[in-house]
Amino acid sequence: MIQDAAARSATPQTRLIAGPGTGKSNTIVNRLCWLLEQGVEAAHIFVVSFTRASANDLKERIVTACEQCGHAAAVTHIQVSTLHSLALRTLRAGGLLTRFPTPYPLVLDEWELANVFDAEFGVSSGIRSLTRQREIRRYHEAIWSTGVPDPPNYIPPDPAINTQEANTFGAFHTPRTQAYACVLPGEIVRQCVEEINAGNLDVVGLLHMEHLIVDEFQDLNPMDLQFVDLIIQRGVQVFLAGDDDQSVYSFRFANPAGIQQIPQKYPAAGLHQLTECFRSMSNVLHSAATLIAAFPPQNRIGKNLHSLYEQCQPPPPGIIHLWRFPTGRAEARAIAESCRDLIANGISPRRILILLSNRRALGPEITAQLEGANVPFTVAAAEDFRDMDIGRLLLSMLRIVCDGNDYVAHRTLLGVRDGVGVGTCTGICEAVIGAGGLNYRRIFYDPLRAGVFSARALRALNAARNICAQIAQWNSDDTIGARRQEIRNIVDDAVGPVAGQQWENFSVGLPDGMTLQEMRDYVWADTDEQQATILQRVYTRLGQEVPDEAVLPDRVRLMTMHGAKGLSAGIVFVPALEDTILPGTKRVPYPGLVLEAARLLYVSITRARAVCIISNAYRRFLNGRTVAQAPSRFTANLGGTFQQRPSGLQPAEIQNIVSMLAES
Repeated sequence: MIQDAAARSATPQTRLIAGPGTGKSNTIVNRLCWLLEQGVEAAHIFVVSFTRASANDLKERIVTACEQCGHAAAVTHIQVSTLHSLALRTLRAGGLLTRFPTPYPLVLDEWELANVFDAEFGVSSGIRSLTRQREIRRYHEAIWSTGVPDPPNYIPPDPAINTQEANTFGAFHTPRTQAYACVLPGEIVRQCVEEINAGNLDVVGLLHMEHLIVDEFQDLNPMDLQFVDLIIQRGVQVFLAGDDDQSVYSFRFANPAGIQQIPQKYPAAGLHQLTECFRSMSNVLHSAATLIAAFPPQNRIGKNLHSLYEQCQPPPPGIIHLWRFPTGRAEARAIAESCRDLIANGISPRRILILLSNRRALGPEITAQLEGANVPFTVAAAEDFRDMDIGRLLLSMLRIVCDGNDYVAHRTLLGVRDGVGVGTCTGICEAVIGAGGLNYRRIFYDPLRAGVFSARALRALNAARNICAQIAQWNSDDTIGARRQEIRNIVDDAVGPVAGQQWENFSVGLPDGMTLQEMRDYVWADTDEQQATILQRVYTRLGQEVPDEAVLPDRVRLMTMHGAKGLSAGIVFVPALEDTILPGTKRVPYPGLVLEAARLLYVSITRARAVCIISNAYRRFLNGRTVAQAPSRFTANLGGTFQQRPSGLQPAEIQNIVSMLAES
């Protein structure tokens, strides 16, 4: 079997090309189990994936597999993380994080980048435009991630970043990241590479690394690839898995060339390719294959994917619907009514996925129509509980309880309170930096030095200090039941009774016996799948039956195309296949980004097991006005003809889908 041959490869480097739904994650898990069976110590095996969410999902698979194959004791020793985390661990082991006040600086997440770092940079520099703040940071991230100031896949802002803006950012960045004990995405891998090249860091010796498994290798940027190459040069055996057709993270400066060039870079590498698709039926796979053949990545690795459903008797073909509507509203209404009728005919809402290429442009109309049709749905990666004021307040408290040296959590705790603006927070941090002899975290606990902070700053600080004094009495093993009312009191005082009720609504579904550390992990989770796994483990630990409300919510999932990477559903809707939406006006001037947009559509289509419904509209309401829309350049390469539709799925079509899903 191809999966087994790849998992048991003994070559110094192994490349696994794994198309959508071909069992890449399963092969990686089998690889790890095989290494353990060969006597490799678990602590010498490192596994990395591209995002925290994908790393957590992979870790869950590894835990389950190790328990099933008799290696449960090894689970706690296997290192599964992102490449950023691996770089941080390496620098820490080498004693090269001394510029930070704690050995455990944190990588800022998207909310923290926007609401803490960018916002304070704007106040400090006088650059008020949120867009410009982000553009200046992205300019530096491009250099950190690639080593050059104007790399491929980087869309330069207009006007270009000037020398003064770049220097202003540099003067802000270093003292601010030191004060908050944090790093920005991209910079830490660069630092690791520079220290290795300078002879200051021995990754392999420090971590006792023997085997490295890299998932989603096609999404590594040039600096990531250098990091992996330096590890390979030290004799570590590597297993590199991915698919150049699914490289869709150019905004993080990824390029499919990395996985394509492995045979030239490492001539002794074992080359394996998975070709049997377990997920998608033939018509779905054919539509996606037709698209990617017409818009291939440069130097594309040849593929010959086929659906395993073809082995069924009779083989279910799968369904591709290509629809065209007069307006975006008519399209959204058809999607909502189709979802409603599918659910009425026994299809679980959870088996339906709606993927958006532009959430801001498409989300409001589609959510309004879903609500109007009484369709149960959940919006992924929107402003969920974690990114509301109550969610960030709760998460910051829980992070401090579990790790008192979490500087970023202290900053969030300070700034999330009603009446405390980013200007006040910026002034407090600048006072700490400028006063000398002050540590940012200690101002929440130690007596405050006279004459350093303004009256406004003191009011904000004292409010945060009061919360820190209260939660200092808490322990990570305390239960929700023991602290529920105290949390409500803090929330009411800090962000108001409306947020207090939000806390009640959120916590009502959590068992009283859940610990604060478990709740931290639950709030911090990236997906509802991860939250469901955490809840199930809590109930198992408590010896209680897992209630229905603790499993994955039975709702239609609405998310971005990027957010759907790694997921699947029986039915997938892909609306707004119009040129101004996909590839989109920002990508059109850059041929490489147009090709990436095709790959993003390819990934979206192959999320579907049985049915994919792709649509567009002649006119769409965008930016306050109705705009004529041209069909996307991708519409002519999907293996079918777009048909004018008066509405959504008809009864006969629904029955056909119901029958098809029964076989998937």
